[in-house]
Amino acid sequence: MPEAWSREKRWEIVQNLLRRSDLRDEAEQAFHRAYPNAPEEMLATAVFHTYVDGIGAAIDWLVDLEQFLAEPDRKPDISATYHLLYHLYNWYQFHELLPDGKTGVLERLKEIKELVADGEIEAVLATVEELESMFEGGRNYPNFQ
Repeated sequence: MPEAWSREKRWEIVQNLLRRSDLRDEAEQAFHRAYPNAPEEMLATAVFHTYVDGIGAAIDWLVDLEQFLAEPDRKPDISATYHLLYHLYNWYQFHELLPDGKTGVLERLKEIKELVADGEIEAVLATVEELESMFEGGRNYPNFQ
């Protein structure tokens, strides 16, 4: 996002985003074009964390900020922040995985084979669980406190 854009211009762009009637479909098409080698499951999860539930989480966080200004005795709701961070963190994870797509996953599988050959069963299981978690997009965000 160009920092030179005015607040009004950024607000106009956000309004355009929120007015889209087929946002999920448009997001799916855009992700397919941008990451043609990524598995369908990864793309679907990336769309969810960004354009489906992620936008709602961002709006909820902004609403909570405004409510705090209107009612300072009411403390900000940390769950709104965590919900947004959850989607941002998962988008970050997918952003790291999507460019490599199938090739990157195949490289990880090769590493697993090497670990098996070396008898590193615990490391194999940990790597497999990590891959599963990454593909499912359900990884918990780090503790930011």
